[in-house]
Amino acid sequence: MLKGTEVGSLTASREGSGPASWPETAWHKGKAIHYPKQSAIFDNLKECIESNILIGHKPNAPLLNKDSRLTTIGSCFAAELRHFLSDVNLSSNSFWVPSGLNNTFALRDFISWCATGKETSSGYRYERKSDGSVADWIPNDSQQEYFEHLQQTDAFVFTLGLSEVWEDIQTGKVFWRGIPEQIFETNRHNFRQTTVQENAENLKDIVALIRSINPKAHIIFTLSPVPLKATFNQHSCVTSDCVSKSTLRIAINEAMQNDNTNLWYWPSFEIVKWMGCHLPYPVYGTDDGNVRHVSRHVVIQIIESFINAFYGENIAFKAFENYVPSLKVLKGKDGQPPFIYKGTIVKG
Repeated sequence: MLKGTEVGSLTASREGSGPASWPETAWHKGKAIHYPKQSAIFDNLKECIESNILIGHKPNAPLLNKDSRLTTIGSCFAAELRHFLSDVNLSSNSFWVPSGLNNTFALRDFISWCATGKETSSGYRYERKSDGSVADWIPNDSQQEYFEHLQQTDAFVFTLGLSEVWEDIQTGKVFWRGIPEQIFETNRHNFRQTTVQENAENLKDIVALIRSINPKAHIIFTLSPVPLKATFNQHSCVTSDCVSKSTLRIAINEAMQNDNTNLWYWPSFEIVKWMGCHLPYPVYGTDDGNVRHVSRHVVIQIIESFINAFYGENIAFKAFENYVPSLKVLKGKDGQPPFIYKGTIVKG
């Protein structure tokens, strides 16, 4: 040890106690926002979401009203929200979009066609038909009708799900979903994990496309908490899901880093993945035993928090006052339903 020095200290000698020594005994705290400290915080799901997860992610005042037009695109939360708004008569219009556009390449390709009439030259548009076959996606309406709908929309909700994609090596195009078996070629089609930069750029392009035709619309990004069903990268599907979701979450953060004008992130992913691990009941598989399905009660609570934040408390109260979820529930602790899990009632 060098003379006059002390391991772990930034100074050769201490000044003793008092204000002069505070940097050696405490870190700067400022306006730190803390992770929940006590398990009791999670007893009330609604309050926990409001006070610990929505910080910085909801508007200071409601942005939408009962007549607002909302377009939801993607999977999971976008679909759940669309169905709920329709059930409670908050959906002022309907608009058919391709189902399951989970990756940002597909979303950008679709929005580009709607807004400009041109494809991005980066996407292959295949979808699964009602009979189970896979074929080219053919729009139900003309491009002009899609354009007008986007132009008249008050808010968009995009739910992202996948950052793993199938790509055509020869053209560089990415498939909207999987790759049709009848066209698959081993040496031509490649499965890969996309990068944060690629996805962030796609999201920025989506925002720019929407703003080019509807500059006042609010754009809300969400991330699906539903795990990957399978992966082709020869690693565990569990760890691959972590990489896939993490890539998208960082990409959303990057896309929004220097842009907060009418642009929002709704933390449905964190509500399930981070808050869910602290809840006294499982957040997956409680309704049908499928471990990839988020429990209906958690889904409904996420939607209620969203309606409350973006539509206001009065509209949220009226929407849920007469709402009867498809899953029959009984009232439990703090007005929340109990859960039937493997024959055992677990109070929420």
